Amino acid sequence: MTVAQTYERHRSALFGLAYRMLGMATDAEDIVQDVFAQYMQSDTEGIANEKAYLAKMTANRCINLLKSARRKRETYVGEWLPEPLPDGDRAADPAERRESIGYAYLVLLQKLTPLERAIYVLKETLGFEYADIADILERTETSCRKTFSRAKAKMGDDAAPRQGEAAEETKERFAEAFLRASDTGNFKPLLAFLLDDVIMISDGGGKARAAIYPIVGFPRVLAFFEGLSAKGVFKEGFERVTLNGDPGLALRRDGGIANAICAEWEPGGSRIRRLYLVVNPDKLTKFNRTLPGTSPWTR
Repeated sequence: MTVAQTYERHRSALFGLAYRMLGMATDAEDIVQDVFAQYMQSDTEGIANEKAYLAKMTANRCINLLKSARRKRETYVGEWLPEPLPDGDRAADPAERRESIGYAYLVLLQKLTPLERAIYVLKETLGFEYADIADILERTETSCRKTFSRAKAKMGDDAAPRQGEAAEETKERFAEAFLRASDTGNFKPLLAFLLDDVIMISDGGGKARAAIYPIVGFPRVLAFFEGLSAKGVFKEGFERVTLNGDPGLALRRDGGIANAICAEWEPGGSRIRRLYLVVNPDKLTKFNRTLPGTSPWTR
């Protein structure tokens, strides 16, 4: 098998692993490119399990990057949220579509340590057996089992794929209601979609104006949006987008995308319990540029 064929066969799974571990699509792409750059220079004749070999390279790079970024996370201005992924940049692998890569799921993964995240994603998402995971991470099977159980307990019931998802019709109605609210400045109709104790979390990273602390309760959330609307922040308008496979909203400003809004629905899917507002421009680059879809190994 050529490097180009290997790339096309495993790129989706490796990107999914890196993206879930890092919460940053741009960093995940860099990791995958680096893995294949090194793979090209490796002696591949003796590799018995190609997927495990590449997953090992990817997971270890992600762990190292997360460890080195720990201090930056600790000094990050305000809340840290994952980078949302436009639907056009999602992997085309059918297995990738079956396993949720939803935004709320990515936020939940941030509860885990780098090692817990690696073991959890390798087991839950890529379906590796404990023996393979132990070899990939150079741990014992017993250690991997214990770490996975600890990670699963931290993730809780919300980690089940698509659990608590609202019906597509409900999500679409919320998106429509938000668009009307941003046009009129009247956000009260959104109350039908929000829990009383809804929480809104913003991520500006010190590079864009955002609420440093979570905003709790629908009166405060509505006041936040009404205040921005009154200042003319929404004058160019929102547009409907697909974020991590679900309906979302993006605000246009100066010809680009200035923020993205994702919703986390309560179990049963009738109302929203958390709103995520990503304002950090570093996490919106995929909305403001077109990426080539061709493999760099076929050029």
